[in-house]
Amino acid sequence: MINAEEHKKLLAQIAELEKNSVNYFDVEKEFFFITSDNLADIKTRFYGYSIQRDGIYEEDNLTPKAAANLDGRGCYVYVEVKDGQITIKQDLNGSWGIYLFRHGDYFALSNSFFRLLDHVKFLYPLTVNRDYCNQLFVNDLCSHAYSETAITEISLVERNSIIHINITEKNLDIESIDYRENTVPLDSAEGIAILDSWIDFWGSVLRRVAQNTKFIQASLSGGFDSRTALIPLLHAGIDSDNLRIYSYPDNLYVHKEDREIASKIATHYGLKLNTLFPKRECLNSSLADIWNMELYGRQTFHKFSNISSTQKGIDKCYSVEGYGGELLRGYWLKYGSWENYTKLRIKKTKVYSRPLSDELSDSMRVVLKSAFHAVCDKYKIKDQNSGYIQQYLYQDVRCRNHFGKLSLIRYFKGDICLQPSFDPEVQTLQISTPECPDYKLLSAIIFTRYEPDMLTFPFEGGRSIAPETIAYARKINERFPIYHKKENNVNGGGISSPAA
Repeated sequence: MINAEEHKKLLAQIAELEKNSVNYFDVEKEFFFITSDNLADIKTRFYGYSIQRDGIYEEDNLTPKAAANLDGRGCYVYVEVKDGQITIKQDLNGSWGIYLFRHGDYFALSNSFFRLLDHVKFLYPLTVNRDYCNQLFVNDLCSHAYSETAITEISLVERNSIIHINITEKNLDIESIDYRENTVPLDSAEGIAILDSWIDFWGSVLRRVAQNTKFIQASLSGGFDSRTALIPLLHAGIDSDNLRIYSYPDNLYVHKEDREIASKIATHYGLKLNTLFPKRECLNSSLADIWNMELYGRQTFHKFSNISSTQKGIDKCYSVEGYGGELLRGYWLKYGSWENYTKLRIKKTKVYSRPLSDELSDSMRVVLKSAFHAVCDKYKIKDQNSGYIQQYLYQDVRCRNHFGKLSLIRYFKGDICLQPSFDPEVQTLQISTPECPDYKLLSAIIFTRYEPDMLTFPFEGGRSIAPETIAYARKINERFPIYHKKENNVNGGGISSPAA
């Protein structure tokens, strides 16, 4: 608890912050609200940003061509009104979320849970979903629920959904997109061509970004994910003086070992670690704005807030992040059977008193059982011991509730997250082969094909890729060689054509 003197200082800090502050963040502008009663009033609007080869598009520069080329890359929701239809599309990760309420013929939806709740709570009786709230309380970072929310009557639409609304008939249909995730064999011409296309695409994006801003950065730790995301940047041909490579200077997310490894990697590639940006001017947002970004952006889905650093920069910053990298190396497959995964989740409830622990355990089982059936049904999994149930739960739920919401909040403060691991094409790749069932095979192919020097540095925590997996990855790369590879460093890299 804080004492009276500390409380007095806190109030003084808040008062100082509020001096000359301005409300810039318009909740009704940043989040749509559509009901079956206001369909005729809805206008076409793009929320967030789309990452495309020829640019990064937002509401103010979205062209018809760019709108037609929305392919899941970025952090967006697009509401298009055309020919008597309202069509709502979202990014691959479903980062914003689309929240839906139905009651008889009436429906309402929004890309903010609280924006929707603000309205329907006055129209219909609602009930708190206690099981959902309990599981959120127990989980480390964010919700594990598949489609449930904190209100029983409001559901979260699946991330691979497109919503179609007929304005005249006032009906709503949901179409599912087949992203072909985890279907393309790694040891095939198609699979390797996808990887080469991935490197080429992100190199093109990053070069264009670097030409138009002095604020481009990449995180780097001692692990797999940021190292993988750094590879397209190394192949982009960007002058290292235009980059800021950073390793978190705290012990919350990154350990001392991480920073030591990151420092060695940066030195090897001629990069400067943790150098400061030029002064970045920020808007003097009000405390209400800072809170609304968090509240309407991610609360009840993510357990943490970042209120202290939610001031919005006037000049946009572009950050290359390793978000979703665990999908490329099968990290969540390690839990084995669903029963074992459930036991590990339930174990977290045992630190509480018996009555509370029992209630929390029951709620966790209810939520996980619902998620289990949803994942098995969506991906047609019949083996209840398949580790892919946890992998797909991470892919469909945890990624959007953690990385998706984080990207959204960062966008609100002027930071565009560039996430190569969430690329729809690279997500189509299987992460191992029958001949080499090691789930780190995809990572091994990426490293050996594009940046073999990365494997000369240790991974944090004593992790590694098995020598036989690296040898197998090299054999695949020998079968499908890169036609022409430029000098492999940040000041001039990339591949000129994909493998045959």
